[in-house]
Amino acid sequence: MELIWWILTVGLFILGFAGLVLPVLPDAPLLLLGFLVYHFLINPEVLNPPFWIGAVLITIGVVLIDYFAGGIAARTYGGSKWSVLAAVAGALAGIPFGPLGILVGPLVAVVGVEWIRKKDWREALRIGYGTLVGFLGGLLVKGLLMTGLVIWFVWLAV
Repeated sequence: MELIWWILTVGLFILGFAGLVLPVLPDAPLLLLGFLVYHFLINPEVLNPPFWIGAVLITIGVVLIDYFAGGIAARTYGGSKWSVLAAVAGALAGIPFGPLGILVGPLVAVVGVEWIRKKDWREALRIGYGTLVGFLGGLLVKGLLMTGLVIWFVWLAV
């Protein structure tokens, strides 16, 4: 029976990392679910309170990065406060279109908002580019945080 729980745990980890590029999958929450499966169904003594605190904080951080990285970058590149909201809305609107929609959605939304706000189309495009850079940077940071969390788990569990 333990083998089934291990398969489920590892499967949740794989789905979590797939969630980095597949917007319908909640990346870090799936990792957290894998840790819970391990803790409650395989070995309740290994994962200590510092691990759980770290795992929950990293999960929250990854979720926040997911929604705000593009908007913060848009603001850094000169976008208005509306660019931040447009980037989040664009990311959500892009979900039905898969990974490409998640990349293009915020870009199009930010460029559109800045162009409507009377910015030159070149500047609006530059701000949209900043959104894309922020999103990709956020993706990299999320991947690194999640990898670190899995390494910490393996270090404790093995």
